[in-house]
Amino acid sequence: MQNKHDPGTMPVKENEMRLIAIGDIHGQADMLYRLLNVVSPRPEDQFVFLGDYIDRGKDSCGVIEQLIQFKKEFPGTVFIRGNHDQLLLDALAELKVRHDLRTRDISREYANYSLVSDLDMFLNNGGNETLRSYHLRDMSEFPKKHMAFLEETELVWRYENFIFVHAGIEPDTPLEKQDPYTLLWERHAPPGKNGVIHVVGHQPTAGSPYFEAGRYYLDTGAVYGQTLTACNVLTQEVWQVS
Repeated sequence: MQNKHDPGTMPVKENEMRLIAIGDIHGQADMLYRLLNVVSPRPEDQFVFLGDYIDRGKDSCGVIEQLIQFKKEFPGTVFIRGNHDQLLLDALAELKVRHDLRTRDISREYANYSLVSDLDMFLNNGGNETLRSYHLRDMSEFPKKHMAFLEETELVWRYENFIFVHAGIEPDTPLEKQDPYTLLWERHAPPGKNGVIHVVGHQPTAGSPYFEAGRYYLDTGAVYGQTLTACNVLTQEVWQVS
């Protein structure tokens, strides 16, 4: 994907809230640390992380630890759940490490899509790298604090005309009735309309965010050697590290 336009930046007044979304991190703890230093969070900012904190990268454990600390410093931060985060939660539920419904239990679409066990789905999509970062002998040893963090993430969050979600939104369906498969996995959902903007990750771009009418794509391929991106969606101001 290429940008349709270069929005440049609009000046932000001192003490004015920034609504900053951060794309898929995928275990890139060092990149996350450097990006937050570049952004320089302020008390009046509202941060939204778009999910996929784990898998494929080398330090998923370090990412979750950073995010837990960030939440302590900025308790209003919103953490969206990504499909990779859900894969881990589903695998832990399948193994009876946690007790909750799995995606296949509440989404017929996902049940039709996932034809192997939840553990295999997790491991086959980068989960082995996640487990190595935790130095686990058994998944029953997964840290409860980190599991609780992932359990508390949200599938979708709205702020005025912006809807933050990992993957997509089914049109003409209330947010509370969306299929989890669509929110977590769907790459072909239409953009927002009538002034509504979907802010999403999940679909990697070629290193730069992609802005289109009704949707902003902020997964810029950090785990594939590209960049990790933060964007003030109110102004389209962008910060990146590589």
